[in-house]
Amino acid sequence: MLELRNPHSILAALQVRPKAVKQIHLHSDNPGEAWEPVIETAQKHRIPVRVGAVDPRTARSGRDTERVGAGSATVEPPSPLPLEKLWNVAEGERGLWLALDQIQDPQNLGALFRLAGFFGVKGIVLTKDRSASVNATVCDISAGGAEHVPFAVVANLAQAMEKAQENQVWVLGTCERAESSIYTVHRDRNWMLVLGNEGTGLRRLTRDRCDQLVSLPPQGPVPSLNVATAAAACLAVMSTPR
Repeated sequence: MLELRNPHSILAALQVRPKAVKQIHLHSDNPGEAWEPVIETAQKHRIPVRVGAVDPRTARSGRDTERVGAGSATVEPPSPLPLEKLWNVAEGERGLWLALDQIQDPQNLGALFRLAGFFGVKGIVLTKDRSASVNATVCDISAGGAEHVPFAVVANLAQAMEKAQENQVWVLGTCERAESSIYTVHRDRNWMLVLGNEGTGLRRLTRDRCDQLVSLPPQGPVPSLNVATAAAACLAVMSTPR
């Protein structure tokens, strides 16, 4: 079970998977405006909403108290889909997917799920080994993205990329050493954008499987971005019609 504390993530779970939400725990009678739709939706689905003060054992410092927040929910974790289920798009619709090559920081993974939900990404491919799992931190930071964006977890990313290509999805790898710019990519086709590990980037086998490698060239004196920020810029480019 996950203990979620972001009301936006909890509301998304209530909307998408109400049976997965076991109970809501509020720490006061007036938790704040953001919790109002959570309470209303929980009551609609007859999910228990309990009110009680924060246990002092879980709030030993001001920082911990802030982390606990105004309430929480006990929720079953979202389940990955089989890889073949990710490629479903309506006829004539252009799709955009993400593949993450060993993203290890849960906060980065949560931010990527949130970006995927914002930009209408059809699905995310996650690597099984040396990668963050979709845990409570990821779900909270995603602000509902982990509920709305389907994902698959694979042992072999190169094979998953091959399956994408078999389903008419082109694979676009991001690499700061690539000569081509992401701004030159033809966007009138299905693409899967591949992002690498926070420290080492894309692995060699991942790079070799890509249809195209591109960089995000800096426009100012700062030479690079972290993975979540770079993903935001790349998704903004790739989701814009050309």
